[in-house]
Parts: sequence; structure tokens; C-alpha cells
Amino acid sequence: MGAKKTFRIWEAHRPAAGPGFKLPFRVEYAGHYRSKAGFRSSVKTIDFIQVFWCAAGQGVIVINGRERILRAGQVTLYFPRMEHRYYTAGKKWDIYWWTMQGSLAPSITAAFGLGAEIYDAGPPPAGIFAQLDRALRNPAPYGEAQAASIAFQLLVRIGHSQAKIKRQADPEISGIVETINVEWHKPALNVKQLAAASGMNRTALSHRFRKAVGISPGEYIARLRVQNAVSLLTGTRRSVKDIAASCGYLDRHYFARLLKKRMGASPARLRKKFSVGH
Repeated sequence: MGAKKTFRIWEAHRPAAGPGFKLPFRVEYAGHYRSKAGFRSSVKTIDFIQVFWCAAGQGVIVINGRERILRAGQVTLYFPRMEHRYYTAGKKWDIYWWTMQGSLAPSITAAFGLGAEIYDAGPPPAGIFAQLDRALRNPAPYGEAQAASIAFQLLVRIGHSQAKIKRQADPEISGIVETINVEWHKPALNVKQLAAASGMNRTALSHRFRKAVGISPGEYIARLRVQNAVSLLTGTRRSVKDIAASCGYLDRHYFARLLKKRMGASPARLRKKFSVGH
């Protein structure tokens, strides 16, 4: 953002990538800015994704030639090859932001249903952004991996906000999502059980769930289990068998095959590659 009319609360920049993790995308810049009335950005075409999350005030974002108001609690995104232009609307504009580079960054962002649009997402999570600031300042390879992980968490929060808005139109599905969020670790939890408990057949449940959440109930359960399994593998020394059971998989061999299919590596390989300290 421009000078004089912008106060940089913080800004972090990670140097060019070196030897380290092979990541699907990387975060190079992030910041928290507060701009005053009269601020205007430079006009340029970008070759990365930039996400803006408004904390207070409002600004104008020019998206594909159209001026749009970005208000507190809203998020917008610029994608590669888009013209990059925005300015303060009113007395102040307080925003958090970060950039994402890499050939897979657009597809990962699109997987959350996010495009060059404005989304209601609630207040920006200042604590998570503070973690991103620290990760970008960490020169070790782990800092780079951690920054990408934190950016992914932020995308999850934005995507979850959109799914929550959709689910409000279907309170029954909202209740099923909450059940999964509580019972995902139970081996007995599956689509058949959810359908029986809700009084719907599996086809109707899957259709309504996909419409409200964006993925099938089986996929939602699997993602929760895999996400937590990877966290336990990389953050604890618990055995693979124990982690599999605690994530709803009584067959550790099936669990290992599932991780290999979804993550591209065995549990042992994931633990060795991504554990803190490696």
C-alpha cells in the first residue's frame, strides 16, 4: 500500500524459497495496514493471489473493472493476471492481508469455493495473523511450511463461513454437520448412521449435504479424520495404531493406505518429513 496515508502496523516478507519443504503454495508477504482517507494504491497486474480481510472502516476494491465496497468482516481476493487497484472509502480502512504464490495456489483457493468476489467472513482472527507474522520471520524451512499451513487455516475459516451461511437455509443439515464435528473420531460414525438418525435416505442426505456444504458427508468425515491424523502424526510421538484408532480407523493398514492416497506418503514418511524439528 502507499506511503504517508498508510500506517503499517506490521508487515512480514519471507525471502525467496530455498531448499526445504515441497509445498503446494508458499506465502511470501503478509501484513496489517491502517490507511487514512485519500489513500490510493498503485495500479498493477499481479502474478500471485492476494487476500484482503477488512477489520474496520471500508475501502473500494476494483475487481475486473468494477468498484466494490469492502467492509469490516468481509474478505476479497485478487488472482494472478488481475489488475490490482483499491483505495480508502471514508476516514479509515483497517485490513489484514497475505499473498500466495505457486502453480497450485489458485486451484487450492478455488477448492474452498473462493473467487474474485467479496465474502462475509466475520472479524479477522488477529491471533492467527500474528502466528503468520512470526512464521514468515522464521528463516528455517519449518517457518515456510508453517506459514503455508497458517494460510490454509485462514482459507478454511473463510470457506467455513460461506458454508455456514449456506447451511442456515437448511438447519437439519447444520445439525448433522455439528454432529460430525463432535463425533468424527468414533469408528461407528458413517453416512449410513447419519441417514438413519436423521430419517433421510442416503441419497437425499448426500444431495442436501453437498448443496449446503460443498462436499459429500463421507468426504467431510474423511477430511476431518485425515486432518487430525496428520496433526497427531507430526505433533506427537503416539504410535500409528493408536492415532488410527483415535481418528476413527480400527484397521491401521487401511488407515495407512488412506493417508498414502490422500497425502502422497505413508504415516511414517509424513511423520519424518513434517514433524517439528525436521
